[in-house]
Amino acid sequence: RLLARGARFRVDGEVVRDIALAASGLLNTRVGGESVHPPAPLYLYKPPASFGAKDWDIDTDDARYRRGLYTFRFRSVPYPMLQVFDTPAGNAPCTRRDVSNRPLQALTTLNEDLFFECASALGELIIREGGLTDEARVRYAFERCVTRSPSKFEMRTLTKYLDRQRERIGKGELDSAAITAVLPGSPIMDTDEYAAWILLSRVLLNLDETIVRQ
Repeated sequence: RLLARGARFRVDGEVVRDIALAASGLLNTRVGGESVHPPAPLYLYKPPASFGAKDWDIDTDDARYRRGLYTFRFRSVPYPMLQVFDTPAGNAPCTRRDVSNRPLQALTTLNEDLFFECASALGELIIREGGLTDEARVRYAFERCVTRSPSKFEMRTLTKYLDRQRERIGKGELDSAAITAVLPGSPIMDTDEYAAWILLSRVLLNLDETIVRQ
C-alpha cells in the first residue's frame, strides 16, 4: 500500500498538449523527423515582440498534431503555450523545471487554437463512438480525459452543464455555427448538438485531474 503511493504533480508542458491531442484522437504518433509549426500568434515573430522578423509557417496537415516534443522553438521567442506551462526556454541551461499553477494556464487550455481543435475533435468522437444516451457519452468522454469513471456527483454535474449549454444554444445566447466552425464535424451532425458536446469537451480537457499525475 505504501509503495503504491507517489507524488501528485502537473505533467510537463509538452505532455499537457499531448494529453489533449490523445484524448481527442488527433495525436499524430509518428516518431522522429523534422520539427513542426503548430498554431501560434504570428505577431510574436515580428518586431517589437521579436528581435527580428522570423518565419512561422503554420502546418495545415496532421503534422500540427505531433507531440509537443517536436514543436519548433526559437531561443529568443519561446512557443507561448509551452512557456505558459513552464517549459524551459532554449537560451539558458535548466537543471530543474518550475511547476506553477496560474490562471493563464486555464485560459490557455480553454481558448488556445489547438486546444479548441482538440475539444472539437473530442466532441465529434463522443457523438460517433460514445453511445446513444447522454450518460453513456459523458462517461465515455470522462474516461478518455481522466482515465477513470465519473462518480455520481460528477455525472450529475456534467449532465446538468450539458443541458444548460443546449438551453443557451436554443435561446440564441451561443452561436453554434461559430463554435463548430473551428473544426467542422460530419455534415450529417446536428450543429447545435455538436456545439454542446464541444463545450462539454472544453470543460473536461480543462480539468485539473486531466493534466495532473495522480
